[in-house]
Amino acid sequence: MSGQLRKLSDNQKYDPWEIKQNIEEVRVITHCCRYWMLSEWECENMSFPFWRLYHSSTGGSYVEFDDIEFHLSNETLILIPPNTSFNTHIKKNRYSKQESIVGQKLKNEEDILFLQNKGLCDQLFIHFNLGYPFDSIKPAIYEIKVNDYCFDLIREIKSKMLITPNDISIQSNIKIKSLILFGLQNIPDNLWKFPTIDKRILKIIKYIDKNISKDLSNNDLSNVSNLATNSFARLFRESIHCSVQKYIQRRRIEHAIMLLHHTNMQIEDIALECGFYDRHHFSKIFKTQTGIPPARYRQRIRI
Repeated sequence: MSGQLRKLSDNQKYDPWEIKQNIEEVRVITHCCRYWMLSEWECENMSFPFWRLYHSSTGGSYVEFDDIEFHLSNETLILIPPNTSFNTHIKKNRYSKQESIVGQKLKNEEDILFLQNKGLCDQLFIHFNLGYPFDSIKPAIYEIKVNDYCFDLIREIKSKMLITPNDISIQSNIKIKSLILFGLQNIPDNLWKFPTIDKRILKIIKYIDKNISKDLSNNDLSNVSNLATNSFARLFRESIHCSVQKYIQRRRIEHAIMLLHHTNMQIEDIALECGFYDRHHFSKIFKTQTGIPPARYRQRIRI
């Protein structure tokens, strides 16, 4: 005797638990991963709107923050959040008065030992973003102890960077993100506590980042948030502690800085990509916020 098959709802098949979970979304956006040898790394006031991860097997290089010096070594990862101002130097050049970055690309593991004997330091560095609010963590230098799992990731990433430095496969990308996540999960949990932001404002922040090249008026954004224009502007200021348009301008400059670092786009194209009317308008706002025009900024980061 055959009985009728009982059907389950799609919701039950998706998640049979009645209580919904609140899972904070973490989105790792990787901009670059490089492995090279440094003979000079003398820089002051390094500050960027993206995270930096550093590791060195040979040692001999340092970052300095708030008068505290951190040694890049084989036993630690160094994580630096966005907009943290820090200084760097190579041990043998620590009293140099001139800013300079001089390095050599690596072709194989034999190069590392050869260049190390000449006083150069190896360096793996990764630039990435996590988005709002995780990019707003307190400025600091986070020194993370490396374990066997982390050592394996570092070794595999460096090996791939030697073979295909400009072609990051999906497997290599997963390992890079795994290394980033390893470092992040070792940052104390209490430092990730942020004020609760109204969901409508979070929606607008994500919308701004996705549409940074477009005209973003308060009226248009208030429609996206389903709020009256004045109510939206007031709620945004109360939540983010600055006006909507000031926030948009800051995000446009931060996006421009990322493009200047990690692409070969022309200044005119970067201006349009970041929502500015033209190069002149972009250069004026960029200089107001950074102290130098974008062309000069690009020259400086490519010393």
